Amino acid sequence: MRTRLFVILLSLLFSGTANGQDAPAVARSEVWFPGKAWALELDGAGFTTRSNEMQADGRRYFLAENTKTRAVVSVFMEAAKGPAQPGECKRSLEEKVKRNSSLASGSLKGVAYRESGEMQILEFTLPELDGSPTNQKNIFGCLIKDDVFIDIHISKIFFKAADQPMFDALLESFHFVPREASSAPVPAGNSLKLFQEGSRYFIAHQYREAIPLYQKALEIEKNTPTLDKNLWRALIDNLSIAYGITHDLTSAREALTYGVSKDPDYPLFYYNLACVTAEKGDLPDTENYMKLAFERRDNMIPGETFPDARVDDSFQKLLLQKEFRQFLNSLYGPQQ
Repeated sequence: MRTRLFVILLSLLFSGTANGQDAPAVARSEVWFPGKAWALELDGAGFTTRSNEMQADGRRYFLAENTKTRAVVSVFMEAAKGPAQPGECKRSLEEKVKRNSSLASGSLKGVAYRESGEMQILEFTLPELDGSPTNQKNIFGCLIKDDVFIDIHISKIFFKAADQPMFDALLESFHFVPREASSAPVPAGNSLKLFQEGSRYFIAHQYREAIPLYQKALEIEKNTPTLDKNLWRALIDNLSIAYGITHDLTSAREALTYGVSKDPDYPLFYYNLACVTAEKGDLPDTENYMKLAFERRDNMIPGETFPDARVDDSFQKLLLQKEFRQFLNSLYGPQQ
């Protein structure tokens, strides 16, 4: 199977995209907890999701940032150990005041508690941190739903009064929406970090080491999609290549079939399926997948080039057949 490397993959690992600087913003975001028939939705316009994952301790963690306004929003969800008790949100917010007071160079300003529907809210400003001026505005929200504690935090350094409407609108945008409950376990981890770690092995041609990291990233993406479209494509493409090179054609085909089911217009999913069937000597399927790939060749990721199957090791068996060579020449044109 071919071993081409994506330009997008290299830029992810060695440019600003690695820390999310260039990731696309989304209009709305959902944060949900396993086994619950609801999700917490917020208006994420202008925000870029940095994390939306299950942590190893069983908590759901969401983090998004608006790089233009420097506003940050985070959500933690945690299952209560027993039935939730009245007043627990208030006590949690009071603890946050104590904890932040110990971090501040001076006293917190504008400490205020209020309620909005079922949400308990705390807000204050942190004038300085470690002696440096920050004027960081903080709003904490606490909710309990179905014995799940939900902690919301919105913050912004160098806060100005003109920023308050943005804070209020973002806080008011939080609301519950229905979703299909599932009792299946949700993999813990951050798909972007796993993709980055797997890609370092992939670039070093350590494909067996890349596979478990890529596969776990894909399982997380199936539950909580956070990768942008092109990184998601690169994840599945590279995973299938790694499987193919290590001679696990069944797993390669499974990954690619899933990719096609979600993104039927991306040509390299079909090209890689052609690689898999060619390795097995299946001429009809290989020709069919090559046609599908070639018809979609204009949908490549910027920076990619459509590969030439006539110089790809995966097609060596079939290239011995005159019929297949003629078929490829009908697609690509005569070889120079």
